[in-house]
Amino acid sequence: MPRKKKLTAIACVCILLLLVTGSVWIGVSAHQRKNDLRSKYPMIQETEYRIDDAGLGFEKRVANAPHIVEIEVIGQLPNYTVSVEDPVVDLAQEVEFCRFQVKLLSDVAQTNFTADDGTFEIVFAKPFADSYPRMEAGMDIVCAVEPASGVHAGKYLLYDRSFYYIDNNMALAAYAGDDSPASQICKKQLLIDQIQKIRNQ
Repeated sequence: MPRKKKLTAIACVCILLLLVTGSVWIGVSAHQRKNDLRSKYPMIQETEYRIDDAGLGFEKRVANAPHIVEIEVIGQLPNYTVSVEDPVVDLAQEVEFCRFQVKLLSDVAQTNFTADDGTFEIVFAKPFADSYPRMEAGMDIVCAVEPASGVHAGKYLLYDRSFYYIDNNMALAAYAGDDSPASQICKKQLLIDQIQKIRNQ
């Protein structure tokens, strides 16, 4: 084989090896990144408080949600207690509620969601705190919310299990069994595009 052709062949083999090893490295790196994110945001496998019908899929949840927003958690506020009456047994019980101040980043579902001074509060009953996703200052989240009523008026509740952590533009479902693109971790924009596509149908 002439020297020139031999050098060309060697160069082609080297390039092929670089492409193959490079693609393998990228694949391993992407897989490791997903594993790292899931370790940081573990899925909730079991919940004592059914905040959603387990059989309700992503499309139906998105279509039915009053609001779907992207928020940034500012921080946890002091808990408060309300008296909950049970007319069946004629008893009243004091229930403690957790509350978080969050900043509205985007009205994902385009429902004209607004917030005074750009912030609002999300609350839930403390006895069921372990059944809700972790919320810490600085976290970026896409979730479904609904206005609270009664003694909680002016605040918001998590509507269902449509709760997604956002980290470096990647979206991760908070609950096991979620059938959205974020169940396997996806780009934030893909999740938002899917939500808006369903809402616009």
